[in-house]
Amino acid sequence: MRLEHFGIYAKDTQALADWYRDVLGFRVVRTLEKEGRPPIYFLAVDEGGEIEILPTSETHVERTLNQGGFSHIGLIIDDFEGMETKLQGRGIALEGVRDTSNGWKIGYFADPEGNTIELVRR
Repeated sequence: MRLEHFGIYAKDTQALADWYRDVLGFRVVRTLEKEGRPPIYFLAVDEGGEIEILPTSETHVERTLNQGGFSHIGLIIDDFEGMETKLQGRGIALEGVRDTSNGWKIGYFADPEGNTIELVRR
């Protein structure tokens, strides 16, 4: 078994897909279009599952990391400091940056729709 995809509902699917592409290096692998609604985008990186971005008119509900249910998207990266610098150049600050007891380095930030992303260097 492997993870195929997970979905994120977004007010602006095009803008969020563009952000994941431009900021994090994802690529659009599929677009589903249906008359009368914004497109659905499937994005991927070289390894791992995909992110499906679906349209919604609902307001984003703020969540905390330790709240029950879905918490965050974890991304493995090799160059933590390089990604942190790239994000800072776009006005995005990492929060909770720390070295874990098992030798990993982690930090968190939010995408434009308020979803938490965790960067992990193992």
